[in-house]
Amino acid sequence: MAVSTTALIGWLVSLGWDAQQEAGAPVVMGPYVPDEPDRIVVVTPTGGPGYVLEGAADAGTFQARVRGPQDDQPAAEALAGLLDSLILNASFPVVLAGGEVLVHVHRSGSGPSPLGPGPADGFRWTYVTTYLCISST
Repeated sequence: MAVSTTALIGWLVSLGWDAQQEAGAPVVMGPYVPDEPDRIVVVTPTGGPGYVLEGAADAGTFQARVRGPQDDQPAAEALAGLLDSLILNASFPVVLAGGEVLVHVHRSGSGPSPLGPGPADGFRWTYVTTYLCISST
């Protein structure tokens, strides 16, 4: 993916995402999902189509994995929906740190999908969405 994960995280925070642990949900680089805090967003680069627009722009995908508090599926779903709305309503193009230009970001599939909780995860719900990210330098 042409846009670095660090630049994507900075972009999300610049859009107004509350990344404070106490009030919001910190955004961290994946694929590792830390045990704490409960409310967290993990951004992981995934595969993508590569060069698009006849080599004028590169495209990749990233996964946003949003985990909510224990035993509270509605809160986790709302948090994932908030991030999805923030991304889909962003203005483009935008110049990121390091001079990378984010041409456009959109979902590559459906909206946030639940992974479900389990005893090993402290009964915390997780929602996942994959986005296509087009960039140029």
